Amino acid sequence: MRNIVFSLLLVFIASCSAANEKTTGSVRIVRDTFGMPHIYADDIYGLYFGYGYSIAQDRLFQMEMARRSTQGTVAAVLGPSYVDYDKSTRTLFDPASIRKQIKSLAAKDLDVFEGYAAGINAWLEKIKESPDELMPKQFGDHDFAPATWDEYDVAMIFIGTMNNRYGDFNTEIDNAKILSALQQQHGAVKGSLLFDALNPRFTDNAPTTIPSEDWSESAYDSLALNSGGSSNSIAIATTSLSPKSAVTTGMSNCYILGKSKVSGANSILVNGPQFGWFNPSYVYSVGMHGAGIDVVGNTPFGYPMIMFGHNANISWGSTWGASDIVDIYAEKVNPDDRSTYWHNNKLLKFESRVELIEIKGATDLQFEVRRSIHGPIIHADEAAKVAFAKKRAWDGGELDSLLAWLSATWAGDFDEWKSYAEKSAINVNMYFADVDGNIGYFHGGKFPQRAAGHDNRLPISGAGDMEWLGRMPIETANPHVLNPSSGYLANWNNKPGQGVMNPDFFFYSWSAADRVDFLHAELTSKKKFTADEAWAVIESSSFADVYAPYFLEFLELATQDTEDAGLREANNILQAWDGRSTDSDTDGFYDGAATAIFRTFIGELIHRTLADDLGDAYTYFSATGYPTHDKPTGAGTNIPPAVKLIVEALNGRVEYDIFNGEPASTIIASALKASLMELATEKGQEVASLRLPVASRPFSMVNFLGIPQGGNDETLIASIEQNRGTENNMIVMKPGAIVAYEVAPPGQSGFVSSSGQRDPHYSDQFDLYQSFGKKRIWFYAADVADNAASEDVVTYSH
Repeated sequence: MRNIVFSLLLVFIASCSAANEKTTGSVRIVRDTFGMPHIYADDIYGLYFGYGYSIAQDRLFQMEMARRSTQGTVAAVLGPSYVDYDKSTRTLFDPASIRKQIKSLAAKDLDVFEGYAAGINAWLEKIKESPDELMPKQFGDHDFAPATWDEYDVAMIFIGTMNNRYGDFNTEIDNAKILSALQQQHGAVKGSLLFDALNPRFTDNAPTTIPSEDWSESAYDSLALNSGGSSNSIAIATTSLSPKSAVTTGMSNCYILGKSKVSGANSILVNGPQFGWFNPSYVYSVGMHGAGIDVVGNTPFGYPMIMFGHNANISWGSTWGASDIVDIYAEKVNPDDRSTYWHNNKLLKFESRVELIEIKGATDLQFEVRRSIHGPIIHADEAAKVAFAKKRAWDGGELDSLLAWLSATWAGDFDEWKSYAEKSAINVNMYFADVDGNIGYFHGGKFPQRAAGHDNRLPISGAGDMEWLGRMPIETANPHVLNPSSGYLANWNNKPGQGVMNPDFFFYSWSAADRVDFLHAELTSKKKFTADEAWAVIESSSFADVYAPYFLEFLELATQDTEDAGLREANNILQAWDGRSTDSDTDGFYDGAATAIFRTFIGELIHRTLADDLGDAYTYFSATGYPTHDKPTGAGTNIPPAVKLIVEALNGRVEYDIFNGEPASTIIASALKASLMELATEKGQEVASLRLPVASRPFSMVNFLGIPQGGNDETLIASIEQNRGTENNMIVMKPGAIVAYEVAPPGQSGFVSSSGQRDPHYSDQFDLYQSFGKKRIWFYAADVADNAASEDVVTYSH
């Protein structure tokens, strides 16, 4: 018996030793002439070790500040002015939940996060050997040092940007304030009519990504939509109405051409994600080769998965989907004990945790983060004893979307790719093209089945009577298609398919006026497109005025009988306009008078039609959406809700009379005349000589969350704003001969040495971007070798 026990003990000790024994390996990192690294390794851990090592070389300060931005630890290194930011950020996620998800990962998936973090840490060790040469200057400027990374940090880069940002949009509290203000001004009925016109729940005339003949499912919650006018939404007082002018900007475009629409290929995918413009670049380019994986492309903030790219068989892209996956629940707080609230006639205790915020140069701060059964508490009305909780379809499964997208990049065909796309919980459009010419689309997200009477635009009762009834079926709630009848797919954040309910955002809606119409017009203008012609659509759309097509006919009608020579001349200029706002002579002013006249006219038209009707809420909707010489857009030009409402009204599709009983032509003529007077006062010129100064495009040294990611002297200025992707990529597909391109400005590297020396690839794509150029993305091993500029071998243990 004793021998048996001793033998078992030896086996146990041996197994423990084997489990703890580290394996060693090596990673080969080959960089091309633009500094893009290609990682070669035999296992997944090694691949991601090489990825982390490379991005730390290129973007260490950017990644450090992205980590702090997403976890709410900015004040610890930048001081008290970032305390409110850190508090807001920490409210949006539960660290314990994220760590639990990481702990439950399969070994293969965990290798991704652990290998990535280990690679960054390996470069940190390199810096210690030569800090004067390798430590980025920005750390010295801000007087702090980079910290080591772990798998949680890697995961939070994705969660804090993609989930807690793009998958978290919600304006229901603002919507309720706007509705209340309009009802106070106009009465309940008229106020509601105007609110519905500005922020419609459903529209059936908006252009869709999937042709109507290919998708006719009813994806909205019919019980909620057709509730007989009853609603359990919560009214909010307007005392805290925030005066702001929200502008719908950017958010991305993508178009895919199938076999019947291309020449010299089987399919072409062109993507332009509009995240904004930053230095260092928002995206990072990388190739991953080994362990059964062969993938190249680029991705935001160095996500573990490549968001825009291809493998040997398929290519993929994405745009923001906009659909509504987030609701606000109003919890009735117990007045005798604010730590409890009512739900299903029972008192429940808020989940609570205390967060400590470290503050550089000041005393650390503690604050409470609360959570109800519905989600994190984001706002509290102490007087009304109401706490507002944000319920998100992906809450508790933040890593699901990341892992789904990661696996999708390893797929070999549409069915496999779609099986992973279906697991994505956040509202992102996903695009597919393969080497055989198949093209496809999937509108991602877990969409809730809402209860009857739930107006998704407004906060709802948290008492238990308005709970979600489950997830809507994928086959009806998530529009998708393989090989559409049109032969192509195009999206510019427009409606995915017929039957889809509108987003709840007050700054965004789907209607007949949509900038995607420009892409549709371009892509139907030719029977077939070469790769160069497909790329040229980027330039066409970058300078196109996407509002103009909806107004030119009405301008003609409004001025055709006028005796005002100035109005006639202005209309003639607009009717002859090619719709482009360019500066071909680089004199700092837009070519021709049309841009000046039309952009000023839009501002006057918004003011004359809506300022009186909207009252205090007007500041939410007054912006034209155009950039100006001193104020660029956040991420590009989109048609704002005020303009969409005016287009609907001009076409007789709005119940509320925004023209106050006057003919629309009279309002248009008066707006045009006022714009000419305004321009004449400013410019002192004849109509035909009017010019607007060009809006330039800063590439900001703060990231898209407003946190510094570079030095104060690192903002770069492009001469003219282009309404296009933060990066642009094109993937030309046919078997064994995939040719891919991208331009990802300013450059691959954001490294600046302690002496101020910038990496050679710091801005070597900046001019290329401004001139609509592109560079190759090498994929095949022989091509990578032929275009190699450097090679490094790094060892690791695991």
